[in-house]
Amino acid sequence: MSAHTQSVIENICFRIAQLDAVSRQEVFERIEKMKRESVSPPPETKKTVRISDFWGVGAEIWRDEDVNEYIRKERDSWD
Repeated sequence: MSAHTQSVIENICFRIAQLDAVSRQEVFERIEKMKRESVSPPPETKKTVRISDFWGVGAEIWRDEDVNEYIRKERDSWD
């Protein structure tokens, strides 16, 4: 957990502790309701995909392969 998240959680806990018993109970009931409800994930934002995002993908395939030989065979198969 990041330091920022930890700080936010501590602030929330501090504020809950400041509430009277009835208000604390309301907060806990709302939290329980949120846990029970099925929360649909937010719609994904459109993220621009860059070719560099694929850096290293599939690298393990080429570890035991002679790349130049593979390219030569592919080019030969075109004819």
